[in-house]
Amino acid sequence: MIMKDKTKTLFVNVETVQSDLGVSRAKAYQIIKELNIELKKKYPMAIVVSGRVNRIWYEEACLQNIAN
Repeated sequence: MIMKDKTKTLFVNVETVQSDLGVSRAKAYQIIKELNIELKKKYPMAIVVSGRVNRIWYEEACLQNIAN
């Protein structure tokens, strides 16, 4: 998949999670870890990167209700 907006990366880092959710760095890493575990359970072939989470997965899981 090609990203439409070239300024966004495929993965979200801890700073983005902290900023979006207003949580500590440790909590942001915990959220990333949990999201990556859920992603792997649902899509076993998905690529996960330690300390980062897939942007689409993150936005659907964490930001969907904030945007509405």
